[in-house]
Amino acid sequence: MNRVPIRALPESVANLVAAGEVVQRPSSVVKELVENAIDAGATEIEVALNQAGRTRIQVRDNGHGIDPEDLPLALVRHATSKLREPDDLFALTTMGFRGEALASMAAVGQLKLRSRTADYEVGIELRCSGGNHEGSSPSPGPIGTTVTVDNLFFNVPARRQFLKSDTVEFRHVLETFDALALAHPEVRMILRHNGSDERVLEPGNVRQRATAVLGRRSNEQLVPVEEPTDLVVVHGFVLRPEAARKTRGDQYLFVNRRTVRSPYIHRAVLEAFEGLIAGDQHPAYVLFLELDPERIDVNVHPAKTEIKFDDERGVYAMVRSAVRRALGIHQIAPTLDFEVPVGEHIDWSTRVKPEAPGVYINTNFNPFASEPSRPTSAGIRANLNFFAPPTDAERGVQRELELPSHGWNDTSFEPSVERPSSARRALSVAGMYALVPMPDQLVVVHLERAQRRIDLERWTDGSPRNGQNWLFPLDWTPPPGFADAWNDRLATWGFAWEVRDSEWMWTAGPGFCAPEAAIDWLEGLSRIDSEDDGELRTWISQWLSAHPRRQPDVQDVMDRLFACSDPWTDDLGRPTARLLNADELARFF
Repeated sequence: MNRVPIRALPESVANLVAAGEVVQRPSSVVKELVENAIDAGATEIEVALNQAGRTRIQVRDNGHGIDPEDLPLALVRHATSKLREPDDLFALTTMGFRGEALASMAAVGQLKLRSRTADYEVGIELRCSGGNHEGSSPSPGPIGTTVTVDNLFFNVPARRQFLKSDTVEFRHVLETFDALALAHPEVRMILRHNGSDERVLEPGNVRQRATAVLGRRSNEQLVPVEEPTDLVVVHGFVLRPEAARKTRGDQYLFVNRRTVRSPYIHRAVLEAFEGLIAGDQHPAYVLFLELDPERIDVNVHPAKTEIKFDDERGVYAMVRSAVRRALGIHQIAPTLDFEVPVGEHIDWSTRVKPEAPGVYINTNFNPFASEPSRPTSAGIRANLNFFAPPTDAERGVQRELELPSHGWNDTSFEPSVERPSSARRALSVAGMYALVPMPDQLVVVHLERAQRRIDLERWTDGSPRNGQNWLFPLDWTPPPGFADAWNDRLATWGFAWEVRDSEWMWTAGPGFCAPEAAIDWLEGLSRIDSEDDGELRTWISQWLSAHPRRQPDVQDVMDRLFACSDPWTDDLGRPTARLLNADELARFF
């Protein structure tokens, strides 16, 4: 191989290399331009997209603008007004500082930059395409800056080919926009897509902005966090445990109002929720950390979404303690008041005198047997623990069971509210279990899990459901592409809606859930891929956990449960029913 001499890269090639790190997709352009607008002191920022940013991204602000003599430098790589000396890098108070964003956009798109300051009556517009300057001209307009990027990645076909669908790309833009809006609630922010307003966020406080971004029903779930310390000031909100989900989402972390991703700090919040949410769930939060700029390093990644702390363990401990304390103050996590005698925390009126436990001796126990439990008459081992999944042998016996002739074995049977006359009556036990006697066995049903199984099949079996007209229609406008992706299933579930002036009014929903719960269902549905059945099942489980419900008619629950295709487990794979024969019952005596 011949020796190749070392040469400096041409500016056009260097800009393309840098653009690959800074501009990864349309949401990257939105992030950089909105941050520039915030640094310019804007009080109103408008973002407009066409085709999720593929064909056009435009960001307009009313900031102080750029002087005409400085405007050409704005498109030069590593030219910035935010750094002068090396020490400035460790005392940053601005969002941007690297001076790469505009040059990178100009390298991979067709860019127009128009800006005007208060000292001039007319602004200047610069044009650049694929890194090549195409001239400038006077441009009238208000004070501020407008940046337009057309045909993103037009000269990088490989990068353009790897962009996802418009729905996915717009979801990324929306997540970026929401994070920036939460970090700066004092700024009026507007997001338009294909000519329609998707977000119109008026100035307000953090709580008002969080409610606008997370949904109006989130206001009741917000738990304020406020913990000032010498190391870090932690403030913001966490959402109550019932808002936790199995997938990551609605987790917003800001350090000195900069949007960052930190698995380490996320773990601190998870530890604060320990015992309040399942181990595979993630809490939602909007948390702000305020530190001395000298104690953090933001120059870790070109996208500026990663950060390093000089005392990472200390910040971790403060965040965990602040969130845990907030949950305790609002009576979500148990706490003890150490100024009150311990005995006063105990309700002695409910305590009874303890009794010695009984002793049961199994005279047939064989320590050398592979399974020491007693065999049943069906030839399988009894498993009376509802929290353990049924064994394969139990599943086989349960599925072959001949149930009473009122439709339980017929998966096509659609039970009515009135119980068939031939049905055996179910007996409710403490509102938690139901017992159904049979000739030689007893069926024990866990009612809450049974209801989850019933609701699971209502959402997934594809059979049409009767909708329930709502007395008061609810307004909720979905993101673009939502109706196209889910239209057929929405009709199947019983939803009905009207669109007036781009505003959606929902007039009907599934007859088996409340209107507010149905809107929650739609909001979650808008965040998942309609073609991914796994995501849908995960969202169903999360929704069932957040909206527990139980039919008042136990017999109706029993009928509907055994009309399901799989009545023996719920959506989480836990057993819903157990069979007890004479051998198992004898064990209690």
